[in-house]
Amino acid sequence: MTSFTALSEQFDGVAPRPITLTSWADAVRRSVLRFEFDCDRPDRFTGRVRDRRLHGVSFVDMASGRHAAYRDHSTIRPADAGFYVLTLQLAGEIRIAQDGRVATLTPGLFALYDSGKPATLTVGDGYRSTCIRFPKTAITPRREDPLAEITARPFACAPGLTDTVWSTVLSVNRNLESLGVHGPATVRSLMTLVGTMLRAELGHRVPVRPPREELLERILDHIDAHLADAGLGPGSIAAAHFLSPRSLHVLFERTGTTVAGRIRERRLERCRLDLADPALAHVPASAIGARWGFAGASHFGQVFKRESGLTPAEFRRRTTAGLG
Repeated sequence: MTSFTALSEQFDGVAPRPITLTSWADAVRRSVLRFEFDCDRPDRFTGRVRDRRLHGVSFVDMASGRHAAYRDHSTIRPADAGFYVLTLQLAGEIRIAQDGRVATLTPGLFALYDSGKPATLTVGDGYRSTCIRFPKTAITPRREDPLAEITARPFACAPGLTDTVWSTVLSVNRNLESLGVHGPATVRSLMTLVGTMLRAELGHRVPVRPPREELLERILDHIDAHLADAGLGPGSIAAAHFLSPRSLHVLFERTGTTVAGRIRERRLERCRLDLADPALAHVPASAIGARWGFAGASHFGQVFKRESGLTPAEFRRRTTAGLG
């Protein structure tokens, strides 16, 4: 595949120092997700992992020998849920089982899996891949999981949209340390591309949604686009979509939250990402709250602590300490 050959040339490779199975397991648990591991010859196993994180997204390059990894309900912790892992196969073979499906990936194929569900990964000899782990909220604003239809399904990296997206993923991965202050904006733009690609794959497999769902999707996108506006609220949202406030609230009943609750949830998510971003460590927490539409430092601090149990400053210290 010509397109994939061009893509694989962008891959830098992973850290050259090989590690043992025990170290591999620890590295994968830190950089991707918590897995349990099986290996026929653990004494002969070697693997390599490189993990970099920026703006809530992990970029992980991996190479290893034959082994298996699995997650069941006893392995999955609440903190592990809420992520997708998108992986592109560069060499060797991997089988990803989830949701009753099995995706067999060979070079040039990619697949998505969900951190909140059981999964089994069976890796062959000469395995090499690059993947990104990102919050679900980075690409889908709804409480529902619309991408459940395409987990553990193989997709080809072919000329067009998928080639464009993966070229960008690999390029950002390769240049991550050199992006400087432009890193967070670059990663946000990258996730927009990734979301477009995944929704395109989803569109090939599900029927057109009813008009009410389309309207809700537009409203959720509108909320995300206007989070920085302190005046964002049910009234302005209803007016922008030619609805009565009551109709707007009825539309939200199926989401499990209120309009105000949705706005608060998304603002807090954006604040958490910015507070955890080392590139924004010089920006006061109050300024981050204001950036995402909170009326004042006191209000931001009260809401943040009520929802997370920590003040913004405490959250920032714990998060950056964990990354360090």
